[in-house]
Amino acid sequence: MSTDSNEKQTNKTLIIVLVVLGVALALGSAGGGYVVGRASATPETITQTITETITETITETITETVTEMVEVTRQVEVTREVVAPAESVAGDTTESSAAPTAVPPGNPEDITFDVFYETWQLVEQQYDGDVPPNEDVLYAAIEGSLRTLGDEFTRFVRPDVAERMRQDAAGAVEGIGAFVRENEQGQFEIVRPIPGQPAEKAGLLPGDIIVGVDGRSMEGVSFDEVILLVRGPRGTEVTLLVQREGEDEPLEFTITRVRFEIPTVEYRMLENDIAYIHLQEFNQTAVQKTAEALEELLAQNPRALIFDLRDNPGGFLNQSVAVADLFLPTNVVLFERNRNGLDQTFNADDGDLGESIPLVVLVNPGSASASEIVAGALQDHGRAILIGETTFGKGSVQQVHELSDGSELRVTIARWYTPANNSIDKEGVTPDIEVPMEFGAEEDIQLQRAIEYILEGR
Repeated sequence: MSTDSNEKQTNKTLIIVLVVLGVALALGSAGGGYVVGRASATPETITQTITETITETITETITETVTEMVEVTRQVEVTREVVAPAESVAGDTTESSAAPTAVPPGNPEDITFDVFYETWQLVEQQYDGDVPPNEDVLYAAIEGSLRTLGDEFTRFVRPDVAERMRQDAAGAVEGIGAFVRENEQGQFEIVRPIPGQPAEKAGLLPGDIIVGVDGRSMEGVSFDEVILLVRGPRGTEVTLLVQREGEDEPLEFTITRVRFEIPTVEYRMLENDIAYIHLQEFNQTAVQKTAEALEELLAQNPRALIFDLRDNPGGFLNQSVAVADLFLPTNVVLFERNRNGLDQTFNADDGDLGESIPLVVLVNPGSASASEIVAGALQDHGRAILIGETTFGKGSVQQVHELSDGSELRVTIARWYTPANNSIDKEGVTPDIEVPMEFGAEEDIQLQRAIEYILEGR
């Protein structure tokens, strides 16, 4: 791409963003006013502020993302956001022949910022309250503009949240030691405490709903913010108010934070010579850890393997393909396509450890994206029986860009399809044997059903 076309691309993109930001801010969707100084503002000062702040940050963010998305080899995630700056991925060098062109809505010559300037001049002069810092307003404006895409997975991640995600990817965090998700009701639910960590020792249980943190209600608080409030330096305390099924009043837990490692894989031999592997997420060590567990378990001559993908939110595309390859002979794992002409097939090869062992896969609504890639491939090829509940239903692929201030931009760049050419987006993968989970039950009924299937063949 030439320098001239890059400059044109930047100008067009900036026009779009400024128009969207103006609309978003004027409607209040950004949550505050654009700070241009505490003195009376003029269109000239607003223009200077916008040019210096938004041009530097947003032009770099949007222009680099749009061009890199099609001009470099990429490392993509297919599910929960795991940090992935744009770097090459072995075996994935797909490039598009032309960069996409950003076209402003309507006629560019008709676009004017008069109302934008007028609105914020009045806000600066008359607003009865504190105006947020420029940084907060800018981030909110970016978030608001991305929401106009109507895609929940294309999103901007603020620096503090992105840093927390980078810590997760490194495998060690400081907190209470529990897996948390946002459930269908928008509540913040404990999926399960990590064995031996403070959350378990304090008495938190799967299904507990966090309704307060340190005396603050969690109503209207974003999931990312809840995680940041619960996380904190080791040795410090956090007080959680928890609603538990069967309890009339919320329960209070004060927990001392620690530093702990997030286990990628848990594995063991069960009774009746059945091997068990639980893969927590598809981070960049997933295939290595799974292969190591598989090798150790196969040395004990198991009759079958239960591969547990429940509550696995996904991760990297390359890891999902490699994990599926452990269990599949030469076969298609998934197809990836987009509207810009991308049409790629990801395959498994012969000769891996787990290609012949009888296999049952456990799934549930917390099994998302990369988990669904693996489960869908094994099911379509008749390689495994799926037991549990219908999976989350995320059939898109995201490009992750780490930006100059430590924030991240995650862009949906493609859709993926199972080997039978099915999209699971918003539909999920339906198990062969459906077994709803019963929280609070004395035993894991989904796991017990998997054992029953292996022993009885039905």
